[in-house]
Amino acid sequence: MSASLISRRQTLARLSGLFFGAALARQRARAAAPHLFGVVPYLSARKLAELYEPLRAWFATALAQPVALESAPDYSVHFARTAVGEYDLIATSPYFGRIAQLRHAMVGLARPTTDLEPLLIVLPTSPLQTLTDLKGRTLATSDRWANLTLAARRLLRELGWTIGVDVRLIATGSHANSLAHLRQGLADAAVVSVTTLKQLDLPESGYRILHRLPPTPPLLYLAHARLGEARIAALADAFQQWSRSDGQEHFARLGHGVLRPITDADWQALDGFVAEFDRLNEGGNL
Repeated sequence: MSASLISRRQTLARLSGLFFGAALARQRARAAAPHLFGVVPYLSARKLAELYEPLRAWFATALAQPVALESAPDYSVHFARTAVGEYDLIATSPYFGRIAQLRHAMVGLARPTTDLEPLLIVLPTSPLQTLTDLKGRTLATSDRWANLTLAARRLLRELGWTIGVDVRLIATGSHANSLAHLRQGLADAAVVSVTTLKQLDLPESGYRILHRLPPTPPLLYLAHARLGEARIAALADAFQQWSRSDGQEHFARLGHGVLRPITDADWQALDGFVAEFDRLNEGGNL
């Protein structure tokens, strides 16, 4: 055997060893790292940490492994991190959950018993009295990819209005920011949810409901399939039971009632939003 052939084989062997060594190191790092619990950024990071820390702690105990709570700068980053499998657990926007379940190897854990109830609200002193009064005005929303935003887009389209022409739609970064825009006169109305108003402790005297949009399935909890089918099934059952026992106070604070399984009907009810997202995304309107 020639010296050059031996040298090439030795080089290949060393490269293979480096490759598999690096792969093993990544696997070990992954095993040692905490699980990531990603929460869709519909409120400030501080408020989300306050609301979801008890759930993070419960997941850590239930999985007998460290769990880190994480949000993202906006919905698109949360969506991208979900799509590439960064999160082991998520509390996410309803149609994001459906996309994650269909396309990104996420498995449903539970949903709150309360539905997502979108509202168009104005200040109590606002001259707007009916939905048609919103024409020519500015509507604030948390994020252009939010479920509530798609619901508002659908409503405006049904009215025959064109966003940017008949109504100006602005994404403020969070529901709290949308309410601030309303108070500061930067928006004439805001699209929020009943649950969010409860989480922000906004008194009923601070706003007036201009219009109620149709309810949809709410925020969804999912786990990545890599946790294993049996483990996810056990986690889902325990999570739902916890919401009805020691965790009931935490879910009441979230305005979620208790948890129940996500049904086929729940998933299918979100397919229209998925189609709307795909349509807008392909057209460059998101």
